[in-house]
Amino acid sequence: MTTPLLREFNQQDVDWLVQTGTLRSLQAGDRLHTSHQPLNHLWIVVNGQLSVVLETPSDETGKATPKEILRLPSGELTGALPTVTTYLSQSTLFALTDATVLALPLAVLSQKLADDADFAAPFYRVVALTLRHQLTQWAAQMGYSVALLGQLQLKEAATVFAELADSDLDWLMAVGQVESVKPGTPLLRCGYPVDALHLLLEGAVGLSAAEQPPNLVVTALMPDPERAETEFARLSRGDLIGETLLLDSAPAAVGAIALRESTLLSIPRWRLLAKLLYDRPFAARLYRLLALLLASKQQLILQKLGVLAPNTDLDSQLLERVTLAEARFEWLVQRLQAQSTPGV
Repeated sequence: MTTPLLREFNQQDVDWLVQTGTLRSLQAGDRLHTSHQPLNHLWIVVNGQLSVVLETPSDETGKATPKEILRLPSGELTGALPTVTTYLSQSTLFALTDATVLALPLAVLSQKLADDADFAAPFYRVVALTLRHQLTQWAAQMGYSVALLGQLQLKEAATVFAELADSDLDWLMAVGQVESVKPGTPLLRCGYPVDALHLLLEGAVGLSAAEQPPNLVVTALMPDPERAETEFARLSRGDLIGETLLLDSAPAAVGAIALRESTLLSIPRWRLLAKLLYDRPFAARLYRLLALLLASKQQLILQKLGVLAPNTDLDSQLLERVTLAEARFEWLVQRLQAQSTPGV
């Protein structure tokens, strides 16, 4: 097994995986999972290579075409990801080569995640890193483009405020700084470090990128004011800006700029990273939140590419979260306003 699994888990976590899981040997061509069957296990590829295949929605002739969307080498996770919705139940998994997988029962894994925050935090971090890597793979295969980035736009607020605990919101309010920015203020610069996580309380922010993958060193150290970037998405109240800093210290690959006067709650990077280190339940919730957002983006892009049919069950689940999320967001805004009002 390779990174990120062994990079994030400690020896005790790995020992639990080995003691709990069952090794299963596969020959080339063997199926590990058939589409639309229940997912009852998380599988870790120990050696060999697996293929993830989806059938494109039926055309006018009623035919569906199988399409490989991922190849999974040793160290990759696949199958049931507790509480993180993915398309995998609709996919077929089979061995491209002779392979060995470690199978973890979903029920046992789910209980472990609920009981042990010290295990849950690195687990959801590994899931988020895996999902982001898969999105990057698709971008490379299909050609990096502003159009592709535009397909990943989604409304984050319903997920953010339905998933975080009240104590998480209390902490964000305690350490964050409310800032008002004028139109044209850059919040992220391509090639520059991401110094803070921003929560957009009011206003609008545009995300932009060049048509080709930027050379981040050149972009940062040889800034070109004439470099053309195209807006591919707009963020509104409740959305996050700079959440990639939760996973690594890589410079921003896109730009973010205020489109009109906007109000932000900004949490410095150092405060956030320190909190993730010493508060494991908080880290588990935040990494799980990030995994949920990335899984949603995966499903969006697969739907746009025509290899995954829209999931109406997911749409209804999202609608159910919206009311709760909006109420909690308004509560947070009112608390921040009260804190900033003298004598309150």
